[in-house]
Formats: sequence, structure tokens, C-alpha cells
Amino acid sequence: MSENSPLQICLTTMQGTWDNMSRVANAVEQNGLYGVGIADSPMVERDMHLACAAAALSTNNTKIVTGVTNPVTRHPSVMASAFAQLEELAPDRVVCGIATGDSALWGVGLKPAKLADLREYILTLKALLRGEEAHWQGNSFRANWSQFEPFDLPVYVACAGPKSMRMAAQVADGLIVCVGVAPGDLAWINETIAASCAEIGRNPDELDIWHYTEITFAENAAVAAQNSLGWFSHWLTLGGTSGKRIPEEYKPLLAQLNVDTENIDAAYSTEGRGAIMVKRAKELGIYDWLATRSPRLWGTPREVRERLDALSALGATKWMLFPDGMTMDDIEVASRLGKVQA
Repeated sequence: MSENSPLQICLTTMQGTWDNMSRVANAVEQNGLYGVGIADSPMVERDMHLACAAAALSTNNTKIVTGVTNPVTRHPSVMASAFAQLEELAPDRVVCGIATGDSALWGVGLKPAKLADLREYILTLKALLRGEEAHWQGNSFRANWSQFEPFDLPVYVACAGPKSMRMAAQVADGLIVCVGVAPGDLAWINETIAASCAEIGRNPDELDIWHYTEITFAENAAVAAQNSLGWFSHWLTLGGTSGKRIPEEYKPLLAQLNVDTENIDAAYSTEGRGAIMVKRAKELGIYDWLATRSPRLWGTPREVRERLDALSALGATKWMLFPDGMTMDDIEVASRLGKVQA
């Protein structure tokens, strides 16, 4: 990354095999990206923590972010022991990205956690790794790992609305937001975080704010736009639509747009899924509204860089980017993102 640029990019990937994760992580490092995000979706990809280990062993400086895990499928003691081991493999390079739960849960018939449970889980996880007594669901316990050096695990919460943002601003180290990037959206994010921190006397500058979206490379932005909405629209309806600055008349239309999002075959295995979503949004009459809030990282590396520069000027300088996967593999994406970030 250029020393004069504030832009930081974390490539979020579906990890595939151990060898594939190793190659992708190495490509991320060789191309000067900030980090690699590793999905937690066991019915779609391999184990998240083992993939993190593969990334750690293949790099020297790259940040390794779980992108993102959940508080339902692993007891906090299990999660903590895994992160303790990862910290030994990659000191000061591991970040826990977490949320209430997405495909890892609905893929096996489970429901997302309540925000109160996620909050308690984060506090428990951080306490265990600091070597302190932790409290979880009425039980108290402390880790007894041998040859363990306590550390403060950075925890970043993926947020899609004001309630999750408030909780994250008060107990986490960072936020991964997906609520839109129009000027009004960015101002609202800052206002919500500042107000949430003020409630507990916290300095909002302590928080690391990242934005999460997909990226679509193509011969030009117009072609890319035919195959991508430019962001993950299902976050607008995930956990409800209250407080997300959505016009009332669009709420039922967004529900129709995202009707099959929580279906693994539809979401992950349908060929041309992006084009299907674009067509659906246009037929529902909400495409233009979605585009006004979308990051729209479409086209050539030059076009994507120009868009990122415009968003950086508005204050959105840190990005977790997920390739739509329709045009190239993650190693080539890492190379192109390196050119974008350079």
C-alpha cells in the first residue's frame, strides 16, 4: 500500500482446501493487502480455524480475520482455545470477526443469537484470553492452558443496524458495517457510534471501523453492474428492517428481493446468482434506490480504485471485500486488489 494512502483492504474468501487457503493468504501478503478474512460456513467451506492456521503459516505480516464467526456453534471456551493457538502461530495478527450468525446457522436449521447473548459471548471470550475468570450463561470458569501468555484479542462485530452497532461500539474493538455508503449513511454510522460510546463514556476514536461489501471485476463497470448489486442486500433485512433508514414502501420489496437468501443452494450454488439479483431488483423497482446506497465496486482495477478514492474522501477507508467469484479465482483477485491499493 502506498504510504500516502489511507486505504486498507482485507480480502474475504471462501477458503476451500488447506493448499488453496495457503496460496490465497500468500497472494494477499505478496500483493500488499492488509489482511485476509476467512469465512465460517461449515456446510459450504472447510473449518474456519484450520483455515486461519493455514493462512498464519503461509504469511509473516498479514492480518488474519475470521469473517465472520458466530456465538452459537462453538462454546466460548472452544472458541477461546482456538484463538489462543492462533495467537501463538501469528502473534498480534489475529482478529475475531463475529456476528449473531448467518449461513453457519441457517444452513443447519439454527437461529441467530440474540444481541444480548452475543454481547455476553464477546465479554466471555476476551476475559478467557486475558487470563481472567469468565462468566457465561450462569457459569463461571477460567482457562488453565499451560505455557500461555494472556493477550487482548481484538473482536470486531459485523453490524447491519443500529442495535448491533450500539452493542459493538460499547464492548468490541471494531465494527464491520454493511448499512450503505451514501453520505447520509456514513454520517449516520458516525453519529450512532458516537452516541453509543457517549452512553458509557468511551472515546469513539478507540474503535476501528471497516466496511463490508462484494467486489466485481470486469472489462468495465457497466458489464460488472449487470452481474452484481454492488453490495450484500440481504443485510438490509437480516434481523429485521427497523432503524435501517429504509423507506416503508421498500421494506416488503426488499423481503421479496431476499426471499431465498437463507437457502444454501440458492445463495451459494446458483450459477449467475448476481445477475438474478440484479434482474429481480429491477423488476421490483428498487434497483435505483439500492444503487444510491451501494459501494458499487465494479469494473476494472482503475475504476474500482477511483470509486474507493471517492469513498475514502468521505471517510470510508477500510474495506473487507468479498469477490463475487464469477470471473476469476481469489489469487487473481488478490493481485488486482493489490493494484487497486497500490
